[in-house]
Amino acid sequence: MKFLLLANKKFVVVTLILVALSSVTATITPVLLQLFSVGKQGMNLRLFGVVLGAMALSFGLQFALLIYRENYAARFNTRYLSSLLGKIHRLNYDAYAKSEPAYLINRMFAVVDSLYLFMVSGFGEFIRSLLILAVALVLAFSIHWTIFLTLLILIPVNVVGFRWINRRLRVRMEEMQKRGAAASKDLVSALSNVDAVKQLPDASSLDRLLLPGIREMYRTLAQTNKFAQGSSSSLDFVNQFCQNALYLGVTYAIAQNLLPIGSVVVVGLLLPLFFSALGGLTQVNLKFKTLETGLDFVRSELDAHAEQDGSIEVDRIRSITLEDPEFELDGRIFRYRLQDRLLPGQIVHVQGASGSGKSSLLKLLLAFREAKGVAVNDIPIASLRKNGLRARIAYASQHPVILSKSLEENIGWGRRLSDEEKARLERSKVLAPILRTKTWETRLTENGANLSGGEKQRIAAARLLLQDADVLLLDESTSSIDAESADDIFRTLIEAAPGKIVLYTSHNRDAAEYATHTLIIETESRHDDLLDDRRFGEKTSSHDAHDPQLPEIR
Repeated sequence: MKFLLLANKKFVVVTLILVALSSVTATITPVLLQLFSVGKQGMNLRLFGVVLGAMALSFGLQFALLIYRENYAARFNTRYLSSLLGKIHRLNYDAYAKSEPAYLINRMFAVVDSLYLFMVSGFGEFIRSLLILAVALVLAFSIHWTIFLTLLILIPVNVVGFRWINRRLRVRMEEMQKRGAAASKDLVSALSNVDAVKQLPDASSLDRLLLPGIREMYRTLAQTNKFAQGSSSSLDFVNQFCQNALYLGVTYAIAQNLLPIGSVVVVGLLLPLFFSALGGLTQVNLKFKTLETGLDFVRSELDAHAEQDGSIEVDRIRSITLEDPEFELDGRIFRYRLQDRLLPGQIVHVQGASGSGKSSLLKLLLAFREAKGVAVNDIPIASLRKNGLRARIAYASQHPVILSKSLEENIGWGRRLSDEEKARLERSKVLAPILRTKTWETRLTENGANLSGGEKQRIAAARLLLQDADVLLLDESTSSIDAESADDIFRTLIEAAPGKIVLYTSHNRDAAEYATHTLIIETESRHDDLLDDRRFGEKTSSHDAHDPQLPEIR
């Protein structure tokens, strides 16, 4: 928490100033009334004008604080969300895959929201509550020491009570956030496929699929709310009892001429301020616990699983050496029986049965997983800085990402293409089928719902053509395209890659004709399916992980 406050010093300072001023104006009315009451002066127009002026000033300052903090929040939320995206990008590959994107997105926004609530309201409310409580105690002491003592005792009672509640609430909130993220993930996954949803005869299938998770989410929410509201109502009862007792006590004291009659007016203004500030203090504690839950997610699920980076920069890839590459997945060691040296100008066809590990091999070249037996420029790949390595490799996966942006922005990953880049793509004809019915400005729908599978692959190919890379990795990049189009795209990519190292996988038998070299992967293990796109292996002990009978990929 400290680093967040230090990183936003200007916001903290301005908030402190505005909160201090608004606290003064909020308490000035009972203060003035008490001063006039003690001084035996009656109500006059001057006092009336001061009170109205204080109220107007308080409103103006509160409005100024609202405008400032919301403008700041818009910038702050964007910056912090960007930092979380960076943490997700740096996640270990398998931790990322197992967490699942929809879950990470929901938890990420929950963290941003909780931090936003604390920074723009919780922090200011905490300072304001402390100031008002201090002024209220001073005023209470000036009226009578018993009022002061009663209010003073209520502060630790509420703080300790709500801390006890919030400690237990934190566990429930963690579970609630996880249930909510899981339910949202399933909703997004199911409803994002328009064809699958519309082909159902009615919504009963969606109910069977989604309602159990939604029901569990709302059940957890209900249990959390019952605990929070039920336990806090006990403290509310104590506060209400003490407030009413003080009203009765002051009324009795005035009737017995023990207090001036003006005290009832001061107490009538003082107690609502005090209990409002006390409630604000406990609510800040709740917001802080919510924030802690979110920050725990960042620490335990993002920071703790960040991939390890090397220290050596790569400005160009001159060679790739494979010497029996191996990697570990869920306690298993997977090994390829491959020994080769790949050089610029080579076009390498990676062959093997489905599930034999072709895609996994390509991912090792991108350092998605820690690997032994792979070297770039004769340097072990684990020693290289990953951002520099990946900047020199263009990778087209089996499932290209299509965003809800224009065709141009999809190809440029959010940026506008230059006229020269557009001309280069038009000359290559890789986008010709798409540009016959669409323009550069045509907005593509979510996941490319207004594109065919082949058109999505063409967009992926266009991205490769614009990338300044030394290595091209094509993982079934034409799997959704007819043979003629696949041949056209392959020829276009290879013609645009002179002097580059090209590795590709393809189930198309004719694809081998483009290769200058071949890597053949064979496996004799019954666990072949552990190396398919699901990326998950079976959990084994560390002893089993080094058993010589484990799968050896050739």
